Amino acid sequence: MIKDQPYHIWLVFGMLVILLGLSSHTWAPSANDGLDKRHRVVTLAPHLAEVVFAAGAGEHLIGVISGTDYPVAATKIPVVGGVNGIDFEKLVMLQPTMVLGWEEGNKSADIVKLQSLGIPIRILRSNRLVDIHKQIVEVGDMFGSELTAVANADVILARILKFSLHSSNYHQKKIFVQVWDKPIFTIGRAHLINEGLQLCGATNVGERYPFLASAVSMETVLLSGADYILDLTGNLISERSELDPNRGRSLQAYIPILEGSGDLLMRPGPRFLDGLETLCIQLSTE
Repeated sequence: MIKDQPYHIWLVFGMLVILLGLSSHTWAPSANDGLDKRHRVVTLAPHLAEVVFAAGAGEHLIGVISGTDYPVAATKIPVVGGVNGIDFEKLVMLQPTMVLGWEEGNKSADIVKLQSLGIPIRILRSNRLVDIHKQIVEVGDMFGSELTAVANADVILARILKFSLHSSNYHQKKIFVQVWDKPIFTIGRAHLINEGLQLCGATNVGERYPFLASAVSMETVLLSGADYILDLTGNLISERSELDPNRGRSLQAYIPILEGSGDLLMRPGPRFLDGLETLCIQLSTE
């Protein structure tokens, strides 16, 4: 589930004045895109299904991975696997013309097997905010929905640029990101959430850790120097964290807790920015 500078950021900066006027989070209709009905697409990560719909190509989606729950239309599509791997038999039976994979999340062995079966696969990366914009445009180009894709991607870009203009590197709050509680699991380097936190005037203490994501000890959390724990587990505070075996007290007894939406902030898709907006507001009031 978990595995350069922003591309052409200055070239698009001139679009800012126009784009900042785009505030709707709903996707533009795709009636005029001239979609190719022969496309049959399978996505191997929940956020990739969201990208396909944002690109105006949702009607081509015939297979998704477990956990795909947005938009509602995606929940009615056959599931072809989950975090433990792909159900290749079911996937092949769907006869996809394209599979979209996630560079940071899918198992390399699964990708190799798909290639050996002769199934076309496109691997998309998403460790920078602008990758969300790039993915939507790329998917629109692939499936003939360029007009919708560009319109919706430009809304994403405008929001990213707006964050960038209001971000500050001064007095940054230090955040420990907790994505699971038993054991305590955190995010390290090269993850989209690190850039998001920076735009909120914060920094992930895990950026200096030598891993992308890993379980860590209670001691690691307490010695991290974090001002806050960003809890993305979705659990109740009373059930959230491991107990200190010496004192019988949970993590929130030592470090203040901020609750965030894992469904938004752990998925590098269009809705990541919704979660980021809420997080920035939380941090600004602390």
